[in-house]
Amino acid sequence: MFALSHRKALLGAVLLGTAAGAFAATTSLQDLGSGLVESGTGASETFSNPSPAVGTGSLADMVERVGPAVVQIEARMGNQTSEMAFGGLPFGGDPRSPFGGRGDGQGEMAVGSGFVIDASGIVVTNNHVVENAQVITVKLSDGRELPGRVLGRDPKTDLAVVKIEGGGPFEAIAWGDSDHARVGDDIFAVGSPFGLGNTVTSGIVSARGREIGAGPYDDFLQVDAPINSGNSGGPLFNAAGHVIGVNTAIFSPSGGNVGIGFAIPSRLAQSVVTQIVKEGHVSRGRIGVALQPLNAEIAQQLGLSDARGALIADVETGGPAAAAGLQRGDVVTSFNGRPIPDSRELARAVASAKPGSTLTADIIRDGHDSRVNLRIAEMSDS
Repeated sequence: MFALSHRKALLGAVLLGTAAGAFAATTSLQDLGSGLVESGTGASETFSNPSPAVGTGSLADMVERVGPAVVQIEARMGNQTSEMAFGGLPFGGDPRSPFGGRGDGQGEMAVGSGFVIDASGIVVTNNHVVENAQVITVKLSDGRELPGRVLGRDPKTDLAVVKIEGGGPFEAIAWGDSDHARVGDDIFAVGSPFGLGNTVTSGIVSARGREIGAGPYDDFLQVDAPINSGNSGGPLFNAAGHVIGVNTAIFSPSGGNVGIGFAIPSRLAQSVVTQIVKEGHVSRGRIGVALQPLNAEIAQQLGLSDARGALIADVETGGPAAAAGLQRGDVVTSFNGRPIPDSRELARAVASAKPGSTLTADIIRDGHDSRVNLRIAEMSDS
C-alpha cells in the first residue's frame, strides 16, 4: 500500500475516486477510482511502430471500434470506509465527500472504469477501485449490468483484474507498446468521469518517466487529455487504438482536471496483469541491497565520469547480492543487459526479474569495471 506521506510529495496530485452519482472535488493527489479503462492482459501482441497522428481527422471510427470494450465498474464496500486513494483519504479529504467514503445506508460504493482485454471477460482496472469491494457490478456500453469478481490485485502498482461472470463473449482491446510513446504523440482516453458513462477525451503525451510519490515503481506517462474523478482504471489509447496506459491520477488544486494526468505505462501494466491472470498474484525479484541516489558530488568522490548508475548503500548478509560478491560502494551500471541510469531504474528492473533466475549485473568498483552473476530471490509481501 502507498503511504499517505508519500503522496504528499506530489504537491496536489489527486487520485481520482468518486462515489456513485456525486459531483465533488478535493485537494491534492486523488485517484481516478472510477475512471479510464485500463490496458488488458489477454493480448500478447505488442506494437512497436509509430502510429498515425490522431489530429489528421475525426476520432469517431476509432472510438466506435474500441468503445464497446470500455466498462464502468461499481464496487460496493459494505459498511466499511472505502480506501479509494491508495489506502487512505485523499489530501484534504472530507469523510462526508464522495472521495472520503459517504455511505447510502447500504454501504459505500466506488465507481471506476476498466477495459476488457480478453473475450472471456477479463477486465483491467485500478486496485483502489475494487480493493475493499464486497459486490462488483460491471456496466457495459450496451447497457448490460453483469456481476464481476476480483481475480487478483497488486497494490504496489495500483492494478487489479476483474472477471465478468456470464454474458460473454465480449469485445476486447489490445495492448500497445508504451516504450515507443513519445512526448507529443496524440492520445485519447475513454472512461466514466463522475460516473457519467463512456466519455472520450483527447490530447498528447506531455512527459514520460514521471515519479509522483505513489509507490516504489513510479514510472508514469503524463498526459494533458482531460480526465477526472471516475476515470480511474480506464484506458489511455495511442492513435492506432491500442492501450498504452491505465489512467490513475491527476495533479489538481481542486479535484478537477487542469491538464496534468498520469497513466501507468502499458509495458508495466501488461506484465502485472498477465501474472495476476495466470497466478492470481504478482511475484517480484529481490537481490538484498539498499540503494542510494548517485549525485555529481558522490560520483566525483568515487572517481566516476558522470552520475549515472545505482549506488549500493548496504548489502544484506546472506542475500543474493552478498553471495555474488557485491559490496557497499559498488555502482551498478547495467542489469540483465539493461542500462541503469539511477537507483529507481535498478529497483524496477530487479522487481521485474523472475525469481529463481540468474542474471548479470555490470558494476564499477574502485574505478574498475566488472560483471557479477546474481541469483534472483522472491520478494515477500513485507
